[in-house]
Parts: sequence; structure tokens; C-alpha cells
Amino acid sequence: MTVHQEMNRIEVFCPCCGPAQRRPFLTSNSYLIVQCAGCGLLFVGEGPPEDTTREFFRTEHITDQELTQLHYVEWRQESLTREADVIRQLMPEGGRLLDVGAASGLFIQQFQNDAAWKAEGVEPSRVSARFARDRFGLTVHEGFLEDQSFVDESFDVITSLDSFVCHRRPADDLREMYRLLKPGGLLAIEIGGLNFRLLTSTGLLCRILHGVEARLNAGVNYFYYSRKTLTQLAQQCGFHYDTCFPEAMPSIGGRMSRLCKSGYFQATAALYRLSKGKLSLVPKEFLIYRKPETPATVPFRLTERKTVETSRKAA
Repeated sequence: MTVHQEMNRIEVFCPCCGPAQRRPFLTSNSYLIVQCAGCGLLFVGEGPPEDTTREFFRTEHITDQELTQLHYVEWRQESLTREADVIRQLMPEGGRLLDVGAASGLFIQQFQNDAAWKAEGVEPSRVSARFARDRFGLTVHEGFLEDQSFVDESFDVITSLDSFVCHRRPADDLREMYRLLKPGGLLAIEIGGLNFRLLTSTGLLCRILHGVEARLNAGVNYFYYSRKTLTQLAQQCGFHYDTCFPEAMPSIGGRMSRLCKSGYFQATAALYRLSKGKLSLVPKEFLIYRKPETPATVPFRLTERKTVETSRKAA
């Protein structure tokens, strides 16, 4: 399901470069995806009003949590366990963790019985947040990150698993995560592998298999990051790049399909590790950033910077 496509659309700027030049890339779900001429980031060039997007994620994106939960557990459990193990290895002393876009709280459950950790989440979907609280007894705050009232430097780890591509104001949200993290804290973001996604969900193969130019879920996803573009944005917001790990797609399908996907992941993950991430055909990447021990001043937001520059020119 995507945001209603008949709505009036507004221009979307590159979060790294602002209103820089862009070139058309392809169309998905009637949305034109463009590429920033400055940094190369792919993103939806015009989207619905942000209030429309917020309401969509609150009420329409997930409507049957019971069904979603059953499939999600089966398909994602192995990946979530691996990612939780990475967090524990990088932060062996434990601490307070916030999962942004927590869905039904399955990642938080990885830490539920671990005395070294206190894990909670933020989730815009009313259905998912309620499901996480009622079914699993988890602390999942309903709404968006900007709606919460967390105090400065109150978390040791913040995660965003397969959801950061949906954020309409990613730079603002990264700055909020920076504010919430303690010095030396971890930011862990899972994104789809861009090369894998373009290979399997665009072009000739996509036309043959699905009869469309692209299946990039535009209107739910708004930004298509590579490790390079996400790292550039994270660094602009004050973070330091730490490390990266290969990750798999959910194992959807029958036994043979799962075996093929598992074999593909094992092969591409080995290549990824040998090349230290330079050769990436993995389905997903798990990227780790740190807030410096001595935090720097976070720069202006792009909107603020644009206003300042315009004022200076007028003067």
C-alpha cells in the first residue's frame, strides 16, 4: 500500500545537498525517482504533503498486525538475532536502547530478558504499537520520533531497521538521534543493499518478471541510500562512521526458494567481508555510526541554512 497518489505533491530536496540539481532516474508507483547531481542519492522527487504521509503511517500502512506478526517472525527472526548480537558485541556493557520504527517490537524482544539492557521503541502505526504493548508487554511509544519528549543523551544505542528509508525529514531525525545519544553511543541503521535492489527491482529483469519498470515501493520508501550517501548524511549530522555488516532479506517462499536465497546471501556476504564492503551485492547492509566522545556542534538544518543564505544575499 502506498500513500494516495492523487494528492497534490510537493518537491522533495536531497537531505545531503539541499535544492541541488537532480536528474530523472525512473518511475515507481507513478512517483518519479530522481538522482542528486551532487552526491548521487536516489529519492522521490515529489511526494505527498508530509501530514498525509504521517497519517498514512499512523493508520493505513499496517492494518492487520496479527497476520503481519506471523509472517514477520518467520521471515525476519534470523536477521534480528544477528543484528542484536552485533549490538551486544559492540556494546558489551549493555545500556538503554531505542528502536525507531519498532513495528511490533520483535527486535526489542531480543533484549527483553537481558538484565544488561533496557530496550524500548517508537512506532507510528497505532496497530503495531498497541500490538507490541498488549501481546508482548513491551515499551513502545506510539507516534514519530519528533513527537516524543526524551531528554538529551538518554540512550546508549539507537537503531532503525529497514525503516529509515521512509523518513520524510531524515536529516532532522538524525540530528534528533544525535541529541538523544550519549557521547560514544551507537547508531545502527539497516538499509536495503542499493546494488541488489536496483538489480532485482528495476530494469529488464523487473519488466520480464513483473511487467513494470520498477518495484521500489515509492510512496512508502522516499530515499534509496547507498552506504556512501547515508554515511555522508550521517557525518553532516555529527556522527562518525564505525563499521558495516552484510544482512539478508526475509526468507519468503518455499523451501527451494529459501535455499537459493540463503546460498546467494552466503556467497555475497563472503565477498562483502573480503572486500570490507567495497563489493556489495548483499540484499541489505547493517551500518554502524557513533556519536563522538566529545560531540561537535551539529550544523544548521538545510532549511535553516537556506534561509540564512537567502538573507545574506538579500542584504
